[in-house]
Amino acid sequence: MRPGFRTRFHIETIHDAGGTKAAVRLVAALASAATLAALAAAFLSSEPSSALRAFFLAPFGTEAAFLSTLELAAPLAVCALGVIVSFRAGHYSLGGEGQAYAGSFAAALAAPVLYEALGPASVPLSILIGASAGALVAAPSAIGKRLAGADVLLTSILVSQGVIFAVDWAIGGPFRDRSSNLVAMEALPRGALLPRLAPPSTLTAASIVALAACLAAAFYFDRTRSGAAHDLYGRNQRFAELQGFDVARLSWAPIIAAGVLHGAAGAMMALGARGTAIRGMSGGIGWSAIGAALVAGSRPQALPFAAVLFAWLDSGSRQASILSDLPPDAGQAIKAVVILAVSARPAIAALRRRR
Repeated sequence: MRPGFRTRFHIETIHDAGGTKAAVRLVAALASAATLAALAAAFLSSEPSSALRAFFLAPFGTEAAFLSTLELAAPLAVCALGVIVSFRAGHYSLGGEGQAYAGSFAAALAAPVLYEALGPASVPLSILIGASAGALVAAPSAIGKRLAGADVLLTSILVSQGVIFAVDWAIGGPFRDRSSNLVAMEALPRGALLPRLAPPSTLTAASIVALAACLAAAFYFDRTRSGAAHDLYGRNQRFAELQGFDVARLSWAPIIAAGVLHGAAGAMMALGARGTAIRGMSGGIGWSAIGAALVAGSRPQALPFAAVLFAWLDSGSRQASILSDLPPDAGQAIKAVVILAVSARPAIAALRRRR
């Protein structure tokens, strides 16, 4: 088989295994979220009209609120991109939470030192250090997979949980800012943070970086031979080997790449609106990223929309709990049901194929 034909074959025939187009998933997720939000307001709040206005309108009611919602979506999109990179290679890593948390901590630890030496030019280096921390947390799973064929799902979640406990201890212990009532590290100098693009909103360049990363990943998967090999390895390792692809590299590199993206996302959170590393600041972003990747149908080009949807659910539920008596965990419950809703059709289709 000619190499050129082989490349075209892979790029044209490898698609999302879910069997549902990303646009359909996004519409289904949006419809499910809106319906569930309305039901939550009707049954869980004594002020349903106030809860509905806060949930649906507050995140988009003003320009500053809308731009801040976009900023909230940026690190989630980068995390979800890491999920896609790992999952499309067949590595079902669940370590994103710990990788992002380590990235936040490392960036917050390095930023003051780098800022003293380099000034505002320290920001990209701080993000790079956060990305390296994420890769370091992902390394045990990658090494275990490459050398011993260890189950990435199991090793990633074990390492991630250990890192979460360690970072919790570090932020709440030796690195805590004792002058503040918040369990957090010392606030970073303003010049060490990502510059805000449209004050008073929290929008920073992180949103632009996230969008560019998603588009670059879409090009990689859809238009390059390496992306085709990446996908094929995730579907049939033996066939990828027979086609002459570097399966040894693919057995570990996507896991590290996912860790880099998760760590960079964590660094963006620390250098963004939060201004430092706060204990528990990852806030389930690793699990939300998996949900966003599922809603996007594992398509990087659909990730910005899925991330904005999840950011709206977080922001809307928070506003509804402040401005009405809707339970603050309503958004988490809605996200869980949305993920189940968009995953139902592919699961049913897979069962039908097996039968």
